[in-house]
Amino acid sequence: MKRYTKFSSLRENILNSIKEFLFDENFKTDSRLEEGILHIVNLISDYKEEGQVLFPEVIVTNDLEIFKTISNKEIVIRETELSVNEFKNVIKLCAPLALGSWVIFIEVKNGRMKYGLVDAELIETSPSIYEQTVGSLRVESDTMTIAYIRNIGSKTVEITGLKKCLNVSLELNDKKQSANNEIFEIANEITSKCSDEFKIQITTFIDKTINQAIKQGHGNLIGVIDNSDDSISKLKDKLKDGVYLDNPIDIADYVTYTEKEKTNESSVTLKAYSGVMISMLNHDGITLISDNGKIIGYHMFIESIPNEDGEQPIGGARTRAFESMINSGLFKACFYKSQDGNSKIWKNNE
Repeated sequence: MKRYTKFSSLRENILNSIKEFLFDENFKTDSRLEEGILHIVNLISDYKEEGQVLFPEVIVTNDLEIFKTISNKEIVIRETELSVNEFKNVIKLCAPLALGSWVIFIEVKNGRMKYGLVDAELIETSPSIYEQTVGSLRVESDTMTIAYIRNIGSKTVEITGLKKCLNVSLELNDKKQSANNEIFEIANEITSKCSDEFKIQITTFIDKTINQAIKQGHGNLIGVIDNSDDSISKLKDKLKDGVYLDNPIDIADYVTYTEKEKTNESSVTLKAYSGVMISMLNHDGITLISDNGKIIGYHMFIESIPNEDGEQPIGGARTRAFESMINSGLFKACFYKSQDGNSKIWKNNE
């Protein structure tokens, strides 16, 4: 008897998902574009250049007019006929240059493609290109199409359009669907008691900084606390294993100063503290931040705390810590990001 063989392809499943996404986002049907985006997803899911891990972000659009409404710096690398293999060249030529706030762009129009680099962040407090294209400040258009592609975790790539979001996992482990705005939500909690005058700029800066930390790190825990002597005292009584800063880093104040002064010196200072914040966020343990934008401490560890039913947290070390943070009653909000890309946010709604 002849044995029946069934062929199962991860590639075909992902390609079909990409096709569906592009159709729903009103991209013109073109197998070269579909296959090309599949190559981008595969390449940036675990991209390394000379042993260094890089996290290039890519915007695919049908019209570069999208950037006419955004102040930007633009570098065109190549314009050529649309082909699948050229998408591989895009990453090869542009990824090593897409550092800091530079993002790779690809315009696909009339059977041709143009690609290069774009940077829309004039100062440290400028919204990211992601926010300005498909995020909270996204463009509204009936004719323009956008697919924003970025790595969000181990072998996990997110494709975001104006209408929907597709998370692609190149691993066989189960992946939980995570909300696309969780980082922005925790940034909002961190700035909930900041003055209204510069709250948007402070939130934008913290959102960008956390996003950058997540790209570079292997998992994160953030605890947001009420900015009061009583709350901080209770925290120090229960969380004694870690580093409390004698002088909390007032990120909100540095952003406010930068917005008021608008000098190179203030921008450089803010960038320096952004680097420190990223390092703290990527240190083992919890980073403690007050609800008025001050970093209170980092490298904090919490003992296992059961929930109201007496059940102990289960799972990996970071998962158990996140659950214990929730059970402790010490925090206004908690954020968790695992190494494989899953994230959670908890907020005290009392």
